[in-house]
Parts: sequence; structure tokens; C-alpha cells
Amino acid sequence: MIEIFRERRVAADPAAVWAVVAAPERAAEWFAFADRVEVLDGDGVGQHQRQHGTWGRRRAEIDREITEYDAPHRYGWRHVAERLDGRPAPVFARSTHFRISLEPAGDGTLVRLHSAQQPASAVRGLVMRAFGAREIGGNMDRSLDRLAALFPAS
Repeated sequence: MIEIFRERRVAADPAAVWAVVAAPERAAEWFAFADRVEVLDGDGVGQHQRQHGTWGRRRAEIDREITEYDAPHRYGWRHVAERLDGRPAPVFARSTHFRISLEPAGDGTLVRLHSAQQPASAVRGLVMRAFGAREIGGNMDRSLDRLAALFPAS
């Protein structure tokens, strides 16, 4: 299992942060992995979404299923399908899960991002650790920077 964690304090209460992180239509404002996210069907746990973005220089689409929806505490999903430039992406991870956790922290919120991937093979795991982990961690850092910028400290 390859797990990557990032966290940052945001100057807003959990309900205000939740209104941003759990709204697919607001993903482009803060989530560095996504140019946009569309809801395909459903509500709450079990909802299906499609995330559009880029991976390197390629167009990326990720079909995801919401697995955690506990307002205003936890929002998580698993990858159901991944495509690059409209074609199925190479399978590096047997499973990918992403979680956003919100916890009150004084007059703000501690936001934690967690990515967990089960490599498809030992060799794929080495490649993921060598290259993918840095990219994912960087996107998590950018996401938290962008989220914090939406709630400037007073």
C-alpha cells in the first residue's frame, strides 16, 4: 500500500470548508487534480462522478464512486475507471482511495488529505513510489494552498 498524507489548517469553520470540498462543481477552485468534476448519478455515498484533469501532458478522466460522506467531517471516494486521452489508462494501482477529513482546530479547520493506492504489482509499486508519489504529494500541497487561499485569515 502506498499512502500519502498532507494536512493544513484553514481559517474557516468545518461547515464552510465542507461547502467547498464536498461540492463537485467547486473542485476546479481548489482541487489541483481536477479541472472539473461532474456528477453522473446518485447522492451521498454511492454517487458516481467523473473527474476531468491532466496527468503530465495528457487529458485524464477518473470515474469515481463516493465511499464516505459524513458532513462536515469526511468525504472520500474510490477510483472505478481511469482514462488518458480517452483510452483506458495503464493499470498501476489495483485500487485507489482518496479521503478528505475535516476537524475543528481553534477558530479554523484542520484539513487532511489522504491517498491510498494498492499497486497492481511489485514493479508497478516501484514506479509509483519513484514517480507518482511525488506528483500526488505536490498536487495535494497545491490543493491545500488553493483551499486556504479561499479562506484568508482575518
